[in-house]
Amino acid sequence: MSLHQPARLVFCYLFSGEGQGRRLDEQAALDWLKLPLHPEKEYIWLHFDSPHGIEERWLQYLELSMTFKDTLHEERRSSRLTRRHHGLFAVMNDVDYDANGKEPEIATCWVSLRQHWLLSAWDKPLRSIDELVRLIDAGHPFPSPLSLVTQLLSEQADVLFEILRKIADAANEIEDRLMRNKLPRRSSLGHFRRDLIRLQRLLAPEPDSIFRIVSRPPKWAKDEELDYLQFATENFSVAIRDMVNLQERISLLGEDIAARVGERTNHSLFILTSVTVMSLPMTVVGALFGMNVGGIPFRQSDIGFWILLLISSALTLIAAWLIFRLLRRG
Repeated sequence: MSLHQPARLVFCYLFSGEGQGRRLDEQAALDWLKLPLHPEKEYIWLHFDSPHGIEERWLQYLELSMTFKDTLHEERRSSRLTRRHHGLFAVMNDVDYDANGKEPEIATCWVSLRQHWLLSAWDKPLRSIDELVRLIDAGHPFPSPLSLVTQLLSEQADVLFEILRKIADAANEIEDRLMRNKLPRRSSLGHFRRDLIRLQRLLAPEPDSIFRIVSRPPKWAKDEELDYLQFATENFSVAIRDMVNLQERISLLGEDIAARVGERTNHSLFILTSVTVMSLPMTVVGALFGMNVGGIPFRQSDIGFWILLLISSALTLIAAWLIFRLLRRG
C-alpha cells in the first residue's frame, strides 16, 4: 500500500467484561471511542491493513507511543514485546517457510495496547491474526488486550516449532542418506543454517524483555494473564534451545559431508595418480626407443619389439605392486 493512501480498517471487535468479542463497523467503533468514560472491563480492538496512514479520526482517541511510529521505518523487523509508558508495544512476525530452499515470505504486525484499546496493523495477512479472529468468532473469551497479545505470541511460537520440525525432517533425510553412503550436496545444509539464524531474530522475541514486563507489569494487567505471558516466554525459550541444538546438528552434518567429500576427492586423486604412475614406464620406454637416432638397442633384432614390451610390462607390474602395498598400508 502506498504511504499516501489512508490505512483501511480491516475489522474491529468490542470486548465485554466477560471477554466476549463482537464485531463493530467503523461508525460504531468511533462512537465507542468518543465515549468520555469507558466501562472498566470493556476494551476495543482495531486492526488496520497498513501501519502507515492511520487517519487522525482514529489517532485522536488513541495515544500511540513514539516507539510505534519509529519502528515502522526500521529495516530490521525483529520480534519484540516492550513496555511503553502505561501500555505495551509489540512487533510480531509470521513466516511462510519452505524447507526446499525457497525464500521465506515474511509478514509483520505492529501492536500497541493500553487498558481499554488495542491497535494493530499488518503489512501482509498473518495466519496468527486469522486464527485469533477465528477463536473470537467461536466465542473464546479474551478478558483484556494483553490476553490477545499472549495468544498471538503462542501462535507465533507454534509457527516457530512447525518450522523447526520441517528443518529437522530435512536434516533427518540427509542423515539417512549418509547412512546409506549416498553423499548429498553440502550446499543443501547451508541455507538451513542461514534460515535458522534469521528466523530466530524474526520470530523469537527477547526473553529478557518479557521477563521485565512480568516483573514490572502495567497496573491493569492481571496475574493470570501474566502467568500466560510467562508461559509463552518459556515456550520461546524452549524453541530457541531447540534451534541452537538443531544448528549444532546441521553443522556436524556439514562437517561429516565435507569429510566424506574430502575422502572421495583424495581417493579419486590417488587413483588418477596411480594410473599415471603405472603408465609412466611404457611412456618413458616408448619415448626413448622411439627417438630416430643411432645406437637404439634391439633396432636390428627381430624380437626387439617383444623385448621392449616385456621390459615395459615388468616396470608397470613393479609400479602396480608398489601402489598396492601403499594401499594395504593405508
